[in-house]
Amino acid sequence: MRKNVLDNALKIIDENRFNAESEAKNNKLKALENEDFKKLYNQYVDLIIKNAQGENNEKNIENLKIKLENVQKKLNLGSIEPNYSCKLCNDTGFVNGKYCKCLTKEINNILVAESGFGHLEDFAKTNFKLNSNPEYMKKLYKLMKDWCHSNFEKNLIYIAGQTGVGKTHLLKCMAKELIDLNKVVFLTTSFAMNQDFLKSYSCKDLDEKDYILQKYLNAEILFIDDLGTELRQPGITVNYLYLIINERKMNKRPTIISSNLTLADINDYYDERVFSRITDLSSSICVYIEGDDLRLKK
Repeated sequence: MRKNVLDNALKIIDENRFNAESEAKNNKLKALENEDFKKLYNQYVDLIIKNAQGENNEKNIENLKIKLENVQKKLNLGSIEPNYSCKLCNDTGFVNGKYCKCLTKEINNILVAESGFGHLEDFAKTNFKLNSNPEYMKKLYKLMKDWCHSNFEKNLIYIAGQTGVGKTHLLKCMAKELIDLNKVVFLTTSFAMNQDFLKSYSCKDLDEKDYILQKYLNAEILFIDDLGTELRQPGITVNYLYLIINERKMNKRPTIISSNLTLADINDYYDERVFSRITDLSSSICVYIEGDDLRLKK
């Protein structure tokens, strides 16, 4: 996870917590201006302290809490307890030392916005009527949805097909499904990734050179759209692409690739190393989508 993405996501979570606690604090200050509320509140705090010291005051505490709430309603004030956006982590971003769902959601929002993919799609809302072979597409979409819920034993998905047959739409459906399952996804295009390859290759700072590639190597789930549309650079594009695919395969990190290139084209367009890693059927799923350009049909 890139530090700036995590920092920005945590900043949003922190703002949520600050707003919730500030609102509760202001509500309590206003409520304490009422003598009835102030008296009950002081009794409530006193019982909580005694309860912490070993006295059993649970029943009395609950009764006082109800009375306090009744007075609050009469005063027409909001809760004096913070109304956190996330009830799982109380807007801290973490549960038992792990990312809470709310933090994962904010991270994904940032990553999707940075990717330039725009809005994501939904498996349930996909319309197959324009497809040349709707039954095949339904089966393919089910296969991909099932994969999203799997243990990712097959950790590379290669989706090929001509322009406009729905490859990017399928990727967007998969990304949304995985996000809904609390996974962190990183979406990129082959062009943008190749630009980073060039930056890393020409960078003289070793730490910066490594940092540029880490977002591809360490992403929990990586999506690469339109492989083959990048401007290949001799000695750079193929070597870096193999590095990314091979390292992710070795570390069992899922990678989803869409491309206009058939598997035979991959061997010619890149090299045998890239071809062998993509077509390793022990850990890859390769599919080809046939059909006309759906955008022209629309």
